[in-house]
Amino acid sequence: MVRLGIVSDSHRDRFWTERFLVVANRECFDAVFHLGDGEGEARWLSRRLDMLLYFVPGNCDRSDAAPWTVKVCEGHRILACHGHQYDVKWGLDALSYRAEECGADIALYGHTHEAAAEYVGKVLTLNPGALMGGRYAVLTLDGKRVIPTLLEL
Repeated sequence: MVRLGIVSDSHRDRFWTERFLVVANRECFDAVFHLGDGEGEARWLSRRLDMLLYFVPGNCDRSDAAPWTVKVCEGHRILACHGHQYDVKWGLDALSYRAEECGADIALYGHTHEAAAEYVGKVLTLNPGALMGGRYAVLTLDGKRVIPTLLEL
């Protein structure tokens, strides 16, 4: 079983970032994904977490990091991106298609600041909401079982 902490859109909010750090270390996630609009907070977390942190830049970040990544966890391919490049504020079809092109069955995204977990076609799309509002998600992968949980700090 793998448990992933998912955050996005921290927008320089150290208050909620510090609270997430406490939760992440207490929960002993296998890894954390930061889905952009908070490169500074992602770097800060990376230095303090006892686990891997994967970061993709958002539209408010000035990063030359790759705009998306695909990771394999517990037999699942996970596409992680901020989402602005797939117009997620207007729908999730383009994100779902991109995930399918990458062979991913899970797509993590941010940008909208609204927490959501839903299937679009065969792809589970998961947005943790905005960390600057105290929102985060946990994604539990247990074989074929995929359990998204939307949470508040």
